[in-house]
Amino acid sequence: MENKLKNLVVVLFLIILASLGYYTAKYTYRIKREAWTYLSDDEISCFSITSMGRLMGIGGKEGSITLISRGSSVPRWKYYGNSSIKSIIMASEGNFLVAQDSNDMIHLFSQTPHLRDGNIYPLWTYHLPACELRNIYSSSGILPSVYVTATRRGSIHLFSKEGKELWEYETGAEGVITAFSRDGTLMASGDHNGGINLFRVESPNPLWSISTGSRIVSISISFDKRYIVAGGETEDMKGQIYLFSVDDAEIIYNRQVESSIREVHVSHDGRNVVAGMEDGAVITISNNGNTVNEDSIHIRDGIQSIMLSPFGSYLVASNTEGEIYLRYLPRPAPLWRFDVQDSKPLVEITNHGESIFVSDSHHVFFLSNSKLSEMIPGSRFYWAIFFFFGVGSLFSPIVLKRENSILTQLESGDWLSIVLGFLVGMTIGLLITKDIGKAVLICGIGSLIGSSFSWRNRSILSFLSGCYLGFFGSGIAGFLLGLTIWFGGDERHLLQLIIENAFYGLKIGATFGPLGATVGAIIVGLFLPWITHRQVE
Repeated sequence: MENKLKNLVVVLFLIILASLGYYTAKYTYRIKREAWTYLSDDEISCFSITSMGRLMGIGGKEGSITLISRGSSVPRWKYYGNSSIKSIIMASEGNFLVAQDSNDMIHLFSQTPHLRDGNIYPLWTYHLPACELRNIYSSSGILPSVYVTATRRGSIHLFSKEGKELWEYETGAEGVITAFSRDGTLMASGDHNGGINLFRVESPNPLWSISTGSRIVSISISFDKRYIVAGGETEDMKGQIYLFSVDDAEIIYNRQVESSIREVHVSHDGRNVVAGMEDGAVITISNNGNTVNEDSIHIRDGIQSIMLSPFGSYLVASNTEGEIYLRYLPRPAPLWRFDVQDSKPLVEITNHGESIFVSDSHHVFFLSNSKLSEMIPGSRFYWAIFFFFGVGSLFSPIVLKRENSILTQLESGDWLSIVLGFLVGMTIGLLITKDIGKAVLICGIGSLIGSSFSWRNRSILSFLSGCYLGFFGSGIAGFLLGLTIWFGGDERHLLQLIIENAFYGLKIGATFGPLGATVGAIIVGLFLPWITHRQVE
């Protein structure tokens, strides 16, 4: 009966462990820490990144424009203007940057600074009153081509690399927005009258035009140029989501939602569409070519902005409380949350979702999302509970069988050896490493294990066993230290932390294993017989 009860306890431990692991992996998220921070001396009004996140353009309220490389604290160049920068857009490859200031001056800059009299100047500046800067496309090469679009009072303006207006198209409606295709050959537009147009960039004559009957507020073209997604708003303030075929303007998907649409995005192949709404909900639409499935998630305290990584199925969303969430679309819960003090943070994500940038008034934070660092989704706190609960489950059969417990077989001299071995190792380790974690886990544990097994049989072989086991004990302790550091929120890769600390443990264990063995040999071999002899007298 007693054995059955013990087996039942072990099975119960395993069931709880499996349930905890499933819940942690599926429904929890962790608090994210930044991997790099850039501090701006000018209050940040806007910023933009390249498709890979290697370069970043930052606009300031005092008129500064900064080009900076990810991970660097020193800008590549900095331009000082006279008016606040209201919009800035980096070309996907980073070779050009376009900005608009509060005086409606549009400036084009090259990645390589254009110098005159020792100062940085734009390649060109164009004044377009009451305009809105929309997009930039550039192709690299010996003769790079550059297209810049801006809208003004219902018209679309396309500019070249030289600052010449290539063409203008009058839509006859207010609130015009535009989007380029990935290769810059196509441009789509939407307006507040519900019109959607598709252009080839070399011509102001639309390939096709349709009317949706909704006020179009957001539009995007998939990278493969097969789909256009548009977000609209009806007269009764309800949202409308459209998915079109580029070839024939056929409506593939049309969905009305209860709240106004903020923005829409589409993946590179049109399979994933996301739409952020004013009430904080995000509609995710999966299009496999034959059927269309949809799901809804909610971001606490309302949507500020959303962005979709076209190739990575990652969605980053910010709310009005300064909280930024990263979601992997197939997962029901976020991967992580990052907090800033600003109520309107600016957010950018790279094409594959491996890098996320968040800005408050004076900082830009870089958040890493490499596959290796995200290999275990969910809260690190809950994973710590899972890990240590699992260790407890592993040793529960030993604990339940007290007669076989190693602890019950230890004598007073063994305990003295263990305690002194740990204290000596930890103290010396703290003096050497200046790190309490390494001193306790790697140095102290290695020395403790060495002292535990040393001189157990009063022989050289037992002393060597203590040295050997203490050496490997430090390596295992280093493995545990790497896990503990990751559980604490370190943004380095989990495997990197484990391997680095395990090897460090083995390296330092070559010293602290023999140190502990020496302490154990002295206590068990010399002091213990002397203490016993004194007690007999």
